[in-house]
Amino acid sequence: MMNSPRMSSPSSSAAPPPAANAAHRTSPLRLYPKHSKPRHYRLAAAVAASTRRAGRRSQSWTPPGRRGGAGSIWVNPSAPPRPGATSRTLRRLVELDDLDAALRLLLGGPSTSTPAASDSVPEPPAVITCNILIKKLCSRRRLADAERVLETLKASGAADAVSHNTLVAGYCRDGRLSDAERVLDVARASGAANVVTYTALIDGYCRSSRLADALHLIASMPVAPDTYTYNTVLKGLCGAKQWEEAKELMEEMIGNNCHPNEVTFATQIRAFCQNGLLDRAVELLEQMPQYGCTPDVIIYSTLVNGFSEHGRVDKALELFNTMLCKPNTVCYNAALKGLCIAGRWEEVGELIAEMVRKDCPPNDATFSTLINTLCQNRLVEYATEVLGKMNKYGYMPDVVSYNTIISCLSEQGRVDDALRLLNSMLCKPDTISFNAVLKGLCRAERWCDAAELIAKMFKEDCPLIEMTFNIIIDSLCQNGLVNNAIEVFELMPNYRCTPDIVTYSSLINGFSEQGLDEVAFDLFRSMPCKADIFSYNAVLKGLCTAARWDDAGELIADMVSKDCAPNEVTFNILINSLCQKGLIDRAIEVYEQMPKYGITPDIFTYNALINGFSEQGRLDDALRLLNTMCCQPDAISYNSVLKGLCRAEQWKDAEKLVSEMLRKNCTPNEVTFKYANQLFVSNRTG
Repeated sequence: MMNSPRMSSPSSSAAPPPAANAAHRTSPLRLYPKHSKPRHYRLAAAVAASTRRAGRRSQSWTPPGRRGGAGSIWVNPSAPPRPGATSRTLRRLVELDDLDAALRLLLGGPSTSTPAASDSVPEPPAVITCNILIKKLCSRRRLADAERVLETLKASGAADAVSHNTLVAGYCRDGRLSDAERVLDVARASGAANVVTYTALIDGYCRSSRLADALHLIASMPVAPDTYTYNTVLKGLCGAKQWEEAKELMEEMIGNNCHPNEVTFATQIRAFCQNGLLDRAVELLEQMPQYGCTPDVIIYSTLVNGFSEHGRVDKALELFNTMLCKPNTVCYNAALKGLCIAGRWEEVGELIAEMVRKDCPPNDATFSTLINTLCQNRLVEYATEVLGKMNKYGYMPDVVSYNTIISCLSEQGRVDDALRLLNSMLCKPDTISFNAVLKGLCRAERWCDAAELIAKMFKEDCPLIEMTFNIIIDSLCQNGLVNNAIEVFELMPNYRCTPDIVTYSSLINGFSEQGLDEVAFDLFRSMPCKADIFSYNAVLKGLCTAARWDDAGELIADMVSKDCAPNEVTFNILINSLCQKGLIDRAIEVYEQMPKYGITPDIFTYNALINGFSEQGRLDDALRLLNTMCCQPDAISYNSVLKGLCRAEQWKDAEKLVSEMLRKNCTPNEVTFKYANQLFVSNRTG
C-alpha cells in the first residue's frame, strides 16, 4: 500500500506502523471518510456474517436421510434429479449436435437412465427441443430416427403440428413421397395436420415433377390453402413451363380470396423472363398495384436483365428509367449488359457516370460485364482501358478479367501484347492465363517462346494440365509436325496428365491430314476413352482421303449404333471427298440423307456439290442447285459456277451470273475478278 514497497524482515512485517508515521505518510489510495471502513473490510465482514447464518441453519435443521457434511444436494448421489433436468440435458445435447446421445437420452438405452425415487413421475419430452432434433435428423437424412422421435412425442401426447410438418418436409426433400403421404395421413387422423403440413407435401410433389398430384391435393385440402401454398404450386408449374395452368391457378387463388403477394408475381416474372416471354412478364408487373403489391428492385432487375439479354435494350432502359424504387448496382449492371450487347458504348459511359453520381459505384460484376462484351466485340483496347480503371473504384482486377483480355489478344494474333499483359498482372496468373498465351505462341509457330513460357510456368509453380498439352499437340499436328506431337504426347504421364479424347482427336486428325490413314484408324480403335463426334470425323477424313469408302460406311454405322449421331461436319467430309474423287452422284445420295438425321445443309455442303457439278461440266445442275440453296450463296458459290461457264465459253450466262452476284450484294473476291477478266477479254475478241 506504500509508494515504494520493500522487502522487509518477518518480524518487522508483523508489527503495525506507528500512528504518527501513518499520519504524515501520503497514501496513493483515496482516503475514506471518518468512521468508514475500507471496502475489503466490508467484504470480509459480509462473508463472515453469511457463514454464521449458514452455520445456524445447519444446526437448527437437518433433512431426513442426510448426515453431517452430506447434507447438500450437490454432493448426495442418491438425491433425485431436479425437475426439468432431463429436458435441459436434452436441449444441451441437441444444441451441441450430439444427436446420438440425444436419441439415447430420449428413447432410452445403456447409461442414459438416472436413478430416481420410486414415486417419481416420468418427465414428458420437451416438444420444442424434440422438433429441433427431428429437423436436424432430417437434414442428415436420418429419417427413421426422426420418425422414432415423433413416435415418442405422440406416445406422451406432446406431438404438435410442427413435429409432423418437419418430418413430412424431411421425407419430401429426400424424395420419399410415399412416407411423407403416410405421415400426413396420420397427422390428418389425429387432427395435427394444418396448412403447412399439406404445403410441405405439395412442395415435394412439385420438386418431383408430380404436378398433377400437387394440383389434386391443393384442390382437396380440408383446410384452406394460403398464399404460400399457391406460390409453391405456381413455382412448380412455371418450372415445367405450364403457363396456362399457372394462369388458371392464379385466377383460382384470387377467386378464393387469397391475395397474391410479391413472391407470387416475382416467381412468374422470373420464369417468363428466363423463357423469353417478356411481354407477359410486363403484364404481370402492371397488375401488381391492383393487389397492393409494389415491385421491388429484384423484380425490376429481373425484367431489365431479361430485355437486355434478348436484345430489347430500349424496353430495358424504359423499365429502368420508370422504376418505382431506387435501382441498385445489380439493376444498373443489367441495363449495362443490354447497352454493351447492342454496342452502344457512349450510353454505357453515360450510365456508369450516372452510377457514380448517384452513389451506386460499379462493382466487380460491372467491370466483368464491360470487359467480356468489349472482348467479344474485339474491342480489346477499350477492355484494357477498363481494366486499368478498376483500381480507381477500389477494385483489384482478378485473374478472370485478365484471362479474358489475354485470350482476346491471343485470338487476334497479338501474342506479344498478351505476353506483356501476362507479365504485368497485379495478381498471380493461373494455368488458364499461361495457356491463353501459349495458344497464341503455338499458332504463330514460335516454338522456342512457347518452351520458355512453359519453363516460366514451372518457375512460378503453375502446374501443367491436360489443356496445356492439348494446345501444344493440336498446334503441332495442324502444322504437320506429327512426330513432335507424339513426343509431347509421351511426356504427359511424367506430369500426371492423362490423355483425353481431345488429345486423341488432335493426333488422329494430324495423322489423317498427313495421309497416314492406317495409323489414324489404329489409334482410333486402341484409344482408352470413348470416341466422340470429333474423333469420328477425324478418322473419317483419313478414310475418305484414301478412298476407303467401305470402311467409311462401316465407321458411320458404328457411330449411329453407339448413339453418336453424325453432324454437318461428318456429311461435309463425305460429300467433299466424293466430289473431289468425281463421285458426284454418290455425293448427291449422301446429301439427300441429311434431313433423315435432322441436319440442314450449310454453305460448305452446297459449295462442294456446286463445284463438283461444275468440274464435270454439269452446269445446269450447278445453276439449279445455286438457285435452290436454303442459305445465302457466297463468292465461292458463284465462282464455282463461273469457272464452269468460262470453261464452256458460255460468256452470256457468265455475264448474267456476275450481274446477279452484284445485285444480291455478294462481294466479289480475287477469283471472281480472274473470271471476270476472262469474260472481258472474250467480249473484246468476240
